[in-house]
Amino acid sequence: MRENMKHVKVASRSVFEVDSSRLAIGTYSRPLLDDEARRFRRTWESEALPGFEDFQVDSKRVSFVTRPDSVTGAWRAIDRVLAETTESVRKAS
Repeated sequence: MRENMKHVKVASRSVFEVDSSRLAIGTYSRPLLDDEARRFRRTWESEALPGFEDFQVDSKRVSFVTRPDSVTGAWRAIDRVLAETTESVRKAS
């Protein structure tokens, strides 16, 4: 249980060129709990940065397609949302 309550962050990141966009895939430092995954998805969908063509969240990774100049800001935003999500779940427990 203690392992499950550690803050989640993106532990590895890969970015691939796809036409004029970028496909970015990040794996988490640990799998998301079901509640974390739901909250993260819901929060991200309401706060997503403009310019995203696609976005997917599951328990082990996050991926998105966006403009090349949006990738760095997206990683920062994802780290922030993950930290807030983990803290919210921790407080609710």
